[in-house]
Amino acid sequence: MKNYFFLILIYLTSLGYAQQYQWTGDSNTQDFFDELNWKNILTSETPPPNSINPEVSIDFELLLSCDVVANNEISLGENGKITIVNGELHGDLISGIGQINLGESSYIYLESMYPIDESITINFNSHNSWILFRNVNPTTAFYYYNDNFFEENQLLSYPLSLRIDNYYNNGSVIRAQNENSSHLTIFSEFNFNGDSFDITSDNVYTDESIPVNLNNNISSFILKRGFMATFAENDDGTGNSKVFIANEKDIIIDSLSEFLNNKISFIRVVPWNWVTKKGTAGDIQYMNNNWFYRWSNTGSSDLEREYSPMAWGKGAADEDSDIEIINNKYKSTHLLAFNEPDNCNDQSGQYGNMCVVDTSLTYYKNLLKSGLRMVSPACRQDQVFNWLVEFNNKAVQQDIRIDAIAVHWYDWGSGPQGSPNADPQQVFNRFVNYLENVYNLFGLPIWITEFNANRYRNEWVHRQFLQLALPYLNETDYVERYSFFPPTNDIADFFDLNENLTEIGEFYNDFNSDKSVDFDRFVSKNNLDDENYNFLETECNPDENFLSYIPVELKDEIIVYPNPTSDFLNIKINEDVRDIKVINTLGELIYNLAPTKRIDVSNLDSGIYFIAINNHIFKFLKK
Repeated sequence: MKNYFFLILIYLTSLGYAQQYQWTGDSNTQDFFDELNWKNILTSETPPPNSINPEVSIDFELLLSCDVVANNEISLGENGKITIVNGELHGDLISGIGQINLGESSYIYLESMYPIDESITINFNSHNSWILFRNVNPTTAFYYYNDNFFEENQLLSYPLSLRIDNYYNNGSVIRAQNENSSHLTIFSEFNFNGDSFDITSDNVYTDESIPVNLNNNISSFILKRGFMATFAENDDGTGNSKVFIANEKDIIIDSLSEFLNNKISFIRVVPWNWVTKKGTAGDIQYMNNNWFYRWSNTGSSDLEREYSPMAWGKGAADEDSDIEIINNKYKSTHLLAFNEPDNCNDQSGQYGNMCVVDTSLTYYKNLLKSGLRMVSPACRQDQVFNWLVEFNNKAVQQDIRIDAIAVHWYDWGSGPQGSPNADPQQVFNRFVNYLENVYNLFGLPIWITEFNANRYRNEWVHRQFLQLALPYLNETDYVERYSFFPPTNDIADFFDLNENLTEIGEFYNDFNSDKSVDFDRFVSKNNLDDENYNFLETECNPDENFLSYIPVELKDEIIVYPNPTSDFLNIKINEDVRDIKVINTLGELIYNLAPTKRIDVSNLDSGIYFIAINNHIFKFLKK
């Protein structure tokens, strides 16, 4: 259900009413500084010329909606406010001592390395909002701005009530959070009709814990931007299953396909974290990366890096307590499954018969209870075309989802023991050929969780190979993530004995990797289904977004009766009825009615509501 505003200002009148200007976009531009794009909410007049200028202090409130661009510095005075509802503000920086109020579906994107003054107050009035600093990393954002963010006049605290997530190489996304916040709304019928419920993030909903009879009864949904939702047919996460990622825009699905329609008995929503492709195999600091893993489920994310947990072997996948450990990981969005289970003599394959495909599949199946995006077991180089093929085929037969393929590559097929001075170009060519064959076989995104030019090769070969490989990985769409793994004999390590960066370390550190997922929103293809969806777009209507900011008018010529009422509400009015809306105290639109003078409210729950008649607002009580 669409939220039209975030705060009902019931008692506003024209007397003493603060000067407020509402965004209209009437000049047919997105220019924040064009006064013709604004109107006074009382008089509908545009602001005086030059009253909204770059670097000139604004001492009144601007009610902003839709997509607005400020190509210069916004300055807010002591009484200056920017209130955003269902809108985006793209700009450089905001200076001064004023306030920014972020309502429902409100987003700010700032480019400057110094995006806000430390005296600017940011009020989060919705958990579906954020402020994004494109050129301030999370550590810097926390250090300089942790005192700027509030909710209900309470200072937010990282990480309990404030999230600071990565935004690729140098940016950060800042938003409020709590355990009761909802970012997914599910509906029992197509086109967002029927019963509905707001799903809270991080909790796993299964079977009858999916409220209001929506178990196996979901046909449409809305997922807010910045979140990932996993749906599955069975309560253990198996069966028909898909992951939806609202990376930069809302995902609005008005009709689920037959693959999931009325089949969902498992739901989990988690916050998304925006990372680049480049990571590290191991908890290695100072590599200019924003994700890592460490062959276990014991690591933790930090301000700069997302930790991707791995269920290394049977012991991290056979108990529900293992799933609980994984589900409690901050920032984690993916789960890596098993390290070389194909090897009966080493790694995870040597324990608990994990090298037997059926055994590994049994424990992998348990990992789907996490509701995270699933990365396959990482096999030895050649076994991707043997052991993992059998694993995937049986997973498909049993409706067990795989979202991405993990691989290891060390050029073992080239006889590296006898070619320490191998041609780096030839090594690279074999690497490319290998990845292409893997992708052609499985058709899924690839994670290269371990790779190098082989431990028998000298440092020069590794360095030249890496200089060829990283740009290729950066440009290849189906490569989602990669982590160079220095050879175990340290011949091509990141650091020397004095902990200084080597040439390879400097190159890896300095290489700016591209986005891991370069889509505004997408449906993750998996081994069970490759169907995509057409996403719906929403239209912006500033007048509806700011309905709450229109002062209440007590019109003698309009009477709404009886009040209170239990069934019908009558309207006595001397003008034509053009528009009627019924709104609850949360700002949610209940009815948008055709012109009428008699409204049936018998289906409403008891409580206080608002009725907007031709933009005149009245309060009534439903008994």
